[in-house]
Amino acid sequence: MTARSKDIPMLTLRAQITIEVSALDYVEAAEHQRRAEALLEVVRAEYASAAFTFHHLRPRLADETKKAGEATPPRRYKTRPRVLAVYHDS
Repeated sequence: MTARSKDIPMLTLRAQITIEVSALDYVEAAEHQRRAEALLEVVRAEYASAAFTFHHLRPRLADETKKAGEATPPRRYKTRPRVLAVYHDS
């Protein structure tokens, strides 16, 4: 390591490892989870604050899949768009 000046801020970095697996049932999913947790223990030996999350991915619906070259529809917002009101003196 090199000496660091006090006025240079410390960098905060996040490394993310993504593993997608398929399972036919919850028993097989639990086995994948146990294997992933075992891999994490190796990472935690070096990085004690390493975190683990294991969750189900919702399958995409047929109309959500995008074909190559197909234009994406405009985003639909849950809130109403903000409008700038301009008033003129008469």
